[in-house]
Order: sequence, then structure tokens, then C-alpha cells
Amino acid sequence: MIPFQPVDKDNWMSARTPLDVFLTQVRSDPDFPACAEHVRAILALSNDLNVTIQKFAATIQQDVALTLRILRTANSSLYNRSGRPLLSVAHAASLLGLDALTHIAASSRFLEHYAKKSPGILELVTLSLLSANVSKQLLTKTDARLSEEAYLAGMLANVGEIVFAYHRQADYLNILAACEGKLMAEKVVTRQMVGFTFDEVGREVLASFGLRGAPQMAVSSEPELLKSSAADDPDSRIALAAKLGTIVVGASQRCDEEEQKKILNHWCSTYGGVFGVTAEMVPKLMERALEEAQDNLRHLGVRPDSLKLSERRVKEPLEDMLVRAEGGVDKQSAIALALDAILETDMFERATYCEVTRTLESLDAVGALGMDAAAARKLFASSVAFPKRPPLSLAVVMKQDLLVDLAHDVRFRESQFVKALNPAVFAVLPVVLNRQLAGVLYADRTTACQTDGVLPRLGKIRDSLAHALTLVR
Repeated sequence: MIPFQPVDKDNWMSARTPLDVFLTQVRSDPDFPACAEHVRAILALSNDLNVTIQKFAATIQQDVALTLRILRTANSSLYNRSGRPLLSVAHAASLLGLDALTHIAASSRFLEHYAKKSPGILELVTLSLLSANVSKQLLTKTDARLSEEAYLAGMLANVGEIVFAYHRQADYLNILAACEGKLMAEKVVTRQMVGFTFDEVGREVLASFGLRGAPQMAVSSEPELLKSSAADDPDSRIALAAKLGTIVVGASQRCDEEEQKKILNHWCSTYGGVFGVTAEMVPKLMERALEEAQDNLRHLGVRPDSLKLSERRVKEPLEDMLVRAEGGVDKQSAIALALDAILETDMFERATYCEVTRTLESLDAVGALGMDAAAARKLFASSVAFPKRPPLSLAVVMKQDLLVDLAHDVRFRESQFVKALNPAVFAVLPVVLNRQLAGVLYADRTTACQTDGVLPRLGKIRDSLAHALTLVR
């Protein structure tokens, strides 16, 4: 029998690679397993032979940002050929199918996890969104059936860089400084400085998520190999679209003009032919990707004017969509669209809809944008938000609309509710159905602004929501 020997911790650590040490750090973060579990749970739904579109739709409706993403996708020209708005998640889910729903939901979970954890990650998350949308456009041109899978693969193509920047911020900044703005130097510099590459991190993170196939291939396979298989293998085509989308975005957003031209000419001439794309088409691809990224980031609480991206398309007003809606309206979709419309005014950063009990004793935050849904539910259910106290009492008891600029209106500065949220400007509007109070819309921002003309705009959104809710009752 070999006698037991104690483990030499120092030798054990020295035998591990730098990548092993880093991955241990990542996996020890309590938030990482939770994020991975969210993604795996979504993927498991699509693999469940007994799952129904209705069950998946019910899961989607628990998340306002995800509801909006599904509705936007279903109402795109790729899926909605009728031209009449779809305002029902169940109808939208049936149109998209389980595969597309899975890819949209999984990528959204990943995005929210990192975008909300650290403001310093915002630039990288923006690049992920741009890459996802460029990748999707590439496949839409040649094989629309694979476009949502390309979106997911493009979203996750730089997951390794995001995770590294999140956990090793100082090392990441040093790598960027050493690269001197040269995108093509990144892999060599990163290996020299920390002993592994971002793609190697990404491969392990995706394995933790349970994501294989095209997303894994996009971070681990050489583009020449993907190109040679693209004609016969859908996963290779998707992975190549994700890799090309990431390069196009990186060159467009992170490089000087000389290097940008060099990279785009090489990658588009070498691999763009698979998707019918040339370097001259890149500005248009980026313009469309910027529009979509701006929209998604706003739902994460990022103000559009802080991003300095291209102008957004003007969306159809909610009330007009309700008139032309096809296939009915469900409650969560109506709430999501109303909150989206509030943030679209560019006057507010956060918006929440709360249902009110018949006794007016409590509030239930059933939808939130710009703030964590669980945090919103906990806050509005707490004693500081007791609806019979000001300022909520004006909406709940008196059924009055309220718009307060705390720089000039001192009435509510000492309110526990206001102190908990710490807004500079906030609005509270009652939602009344058949003369009965059904809920309350709350919106705020953390910086001062002009409030002239804001309340009538919010009133129209509230009235549209009230009308939509009458359609689903």
C-alpha cells in the first residue's frame, strides 16, 4: 500500500496552466454559474420533446427585454410578410419556431449578465451586439433560415474577451495599450502577456454554457477551414459569418483608417464571397447593426445619446400598432411595448409597470426596463413603496398623473421611496380600466432635464396601454 502523502499546494498550482488558473477564478465567481445555468435552462427547453410553443412563450414573457426582442424579430420583414404588427408573444413564437427562440433567448441572457454587471464592459457588449447583427445580415442574404443562429454565434464570438476584461481589468487594459490599436496584434500580445488567448477563454466559457456547434467553431476554428466546409455544412457557414462579422465590426470600430482598410479588404475579398459581401458594402452593414445595437442597449439602461451611434429609425406609435395588430394582443407584450415607448421618448432611463391589488395595499412590478426585474419587484413590494404614501398615493388613491423635477419640486425629497430610487426626475401615472385602477406606470432618470411637454406624451402611452389591456381581459 502506498502511504498517503499530503498535496503540495505550491507544486500543484505550478503544474496548472495560466488558462487553468484564470478559469478557476471565473468559475469561482458566484454569478458565473448562475448565468451559465440560465443559458442551459433555455437550451434545455428546445431539447425537450414535450415542450410547446406556449410553454416557451410563457418563459419569454417573464422578461420584458426578451419579450421586446422576440416581438421585434417576429415583426421584421424576414418573418412578418403581412405588414401588420404582431403584438402577441405566443403568435410571434409560433412564427419564429423553437430554434430561433432558443438562440434569441440564450444570447439575450448572456448580454444582460455582463452589460449590467460592470459599466466598463459596455464597449465590449456593444461590439458583441454589432457583431451579432452583422453576422445575422450575412446569413439573411444567403440563407435566412440560419440567420438567428448566426446572431447567437456572432453575439458570443468575443465572449472570451468580455469575460477576461470583466475578471482581469488591469491586465486587459495593459493588453490594449501593448496592441497600440492594432487589431491583428491582439492574439499574439495576449498570449505573450497572460499565456493564453481570448478565444481559448471563449471556448471554455461556451462549454460551460452547454453551447457547441457553430458558436464553438466561431472561436476555435480557422476561417480557411470554415470556408472550405461552408458550402456543405451549415454550422461552418454560421461560424464563418460570426467570425467575419466580428472582424468587420472590430476593424470598423477599433482600428485607424489605414488598418481598417487593410483588414476589410483582406477579409471581405477572402471570405466575403461566401455571403456575397464586398468591402464596399460594410458601411451599410454597420449602419443597420448600429441601429439594432442602440435599441438593445437602451433596454439595458444605457441612454442612446451617450453612445453617439447613428440615428434610430422612428418606430410606429403604440396606439397605431394596436389598431393594426394581427393575431391579438397579450398582456405582457402590451406592457413591454408601453415601457419601450417610454424609454423611446429619450426622457427616461428606467420604466416599470406595477399591478395594484383591489384593496390598494400593495404593488407588484410585473415589468421593468432599464433596471433589474427582481430588484424592481422587491422595491415596489417593500414598505417604502406603500401605495397609500406620497408620491404613489397621488396615482393610486387620487388617480392623478405626476411629473416631478426634484431640483425644483421639494415635496417628495424626504420620501423613503424617492430616496430608495434616487431619481432627478420621475413620473407616476395611474392606469385605469373601466373606472377601476389596474396599475401604475413609473418612470425616472438620474440626471436633470427639461420636462416641458413630457407628461402629455406619457399620458398617450398610458392610454394606449390601458386600451391594450382591455383587449386582453
